[in-house]
Amino acid sequence: MTQEQQSTPVPPDQVLAQLRTRGFETGGFGTPLRHFRGKLDGIIGAMVKRGDMPQARLELTYSFSDVEVFASIEPYPFPIAQISMLHSNRVKSGMGVLGASIDKIINAGLDENATQEQAKNQDFLNGKVQEWRMTPGHMMPDRDQAGNWSEKPREAWEVVYVEGIGGTAHSGAGAAAPVAGDAPAPVPVATGVTPIQQALNLLDGKTQQEWNNIVFQDPIVKADAALTNSIIGGTFLSPMVESGMLTVDENQIYHVVPQG
Repeated sequence: MTQEQQSTPVPPDQVLAQLRTRGFETGGFGTPLRHFRGKLDGIIGAMVKRGDMPQARLELTYSFSDVEVFASIEPYPFPIAQISMLHSNRVKSGMGVLGASIDKIINAGLDENATQEQAKNQDFLNGKVQEWRMTPGHMMPDRDQAGNWSEKPREAWEVVYVEGIGGTAHSGAGAAAPVAGDAPAPVPVATGVTPIQQALNLLDGKTQQEWNNIVFQDPIVKADAALTNSIIGGTFLSPMVESGMLTVDENQIYHVVPQG
């Protein structure tokens, strides 16, 4: 039996009003990524209620493009990424750890007693290239099956570098720079085409890797969050092949089958 999940979008101004880098009160990651660099394109929020949650909570999703992967628990060939976490004002929370790491970089030199209103907030990171890393050992409250609470070490996301601002950049070898002419030419956007149709147009005559290099840059595809999530999650192509809408040749090149 699957657990019920509800999600209600929250207006951007209300999302930003909840974000902070300091002033946290004392008191699930959904991605294989563990260390990456990318440009933050935006932060959105939605009220979600999953499983046995007693009430809906605000969940923030940070969307990145031009992603360069340094560490991942499984292969991640995609140029975009989304990191989601539940909102909290608590220091000992994923959001508290993230906010503190951002604060150290973008508010360096600011009096530690200054209020959030006097400090730069998380939206300062929008449009900036940055590195996020999953780090262990953060003590957070945890409830066992009997309902008893205790503190246990957990992993949490931290921002470790913001280009042009500060932090420590990854010193390892990055991904090889693309050779001019390697990337397939983008398919022109057709008026009235649906996101799925556009994704298939981009895929026709290409391998999956070639498609990955361009599909997430397409404005029609990017506008459909469910579609991009299905592509990232690996659940988009197989049903298309099984339904006969796509074929794959011996060179692993996909072909769209004309319909009608």
